[in-house]
Amino acid sequence: MDRRDALVEELRAGGRLSARELASRLGVSRRTVIRDVARLREAGVPIRLDPGGYTVTGLDSVKRSIDQALLGRRVLRIEYGDGRGAVTSRDVEPGICLGGRGGHWYLVAWCRLRDDVRVFRLDRIVSAAVTSERYPEPAPDRLADLADAVGV
Repeated sequence: MDRRDALVEELRAGGRLSARELASRLGVSRRTVIRDVARLREAGVPIRLDPGGYTVTGLDSVKRSIDQALLGRRVLRIEYGDGRGAVTSRDVEPGICLGGRGGHWYLVAWCRLRDDVRVFRLDRIVSAAVTSERYPEPAPDRLADLADAVGV
């Protein structure tokens, strides 16, 4: 899975890359890249093939909003779809954004709706907007809850 995580990172950092460019960067064959892309797509990673190469779609704007919220310690307003397709609006205090199992990215955050730590799959975040509200530095017990959510 490390190679596939690296492939997604290369696409996020490099924009649109061909299978040949990805193979060169990852030190694998073009055929391996094509196979890995197929597996990542099956796992739900939004990778698209355009005339210029592969690109990750959708996640970029969500990820930028999460990064901005983390850096500015701002509350993030998300529209989140669960596994059954029901969408809820939530204000969250981002704690950690990380790659995870099965090629998915996850956000670990304090969810004000649930008044608890929650783990959100980025590909299920329909929209993400940074609010002007700053959240306070997390208390030690909340930091422990965030760490427990990712098994640290």
